This record gives sequence, C-alpha cells and structure tokens, in this order.
Amino acid sequence: MQLWRIGWNKFRQLVPVLTNKDVSLIMRGRLYSSCVRSSMLHGSETWPVRKENVVALQRAEMRMVRWMCGQRGPGERLSKRIVKHVN
Repeated sequence: MQLWRIGWNKFRQLVPVLTNKDVSLIMRGRLYSSCVRSSMLHGSETWPVRKENVVALQRAEMRMVRWMCGQRGPGERLSKRIVKHVN
C-alpha cells in the first residue's frame, strides 16, 4: 500500500519544522495533522479498510510522532499526554 509512503514523503519534506524544538508541540501536531495525516488518508474512502492497513497506518503514525518528539529508539515510550498534544 502506497499510503504510508506518501505520508513519509510528506513528513520528510516537513522534518525541519516538525522536529524544531522552537515550535510548540501543539503547532507541530496541527501541522502534522493537516499535512501528513491528510496526505496519508487522501482517497481512503475509495478503498476497503482492512485490519492490516489500519495497523500499518497506526504504526507509521506513531513512528512519525516519536520522531517529532525526539524519541528515535523503539524502546522509548511516549506518554499519553504527549501523544494527545500531537493528535
């Protein structure tokens, strides 16, 4: 499925802003939601939703959120408070 690839391409275009610590986490979350998430979900109403597609999109989204927050390792956990600010 190409949707998360499209999302990763858009995320990589915006990495300088999305990882900038001078920009508030709330603003980075709004930018992520309006640009990256919308590009991943574009056209999703035309394809059937399968469980593996939903899991893949959730996995990609959490990796992007971790990157935005500066937690690159898979063993590091994000608090629910931070995830709430981003979403």
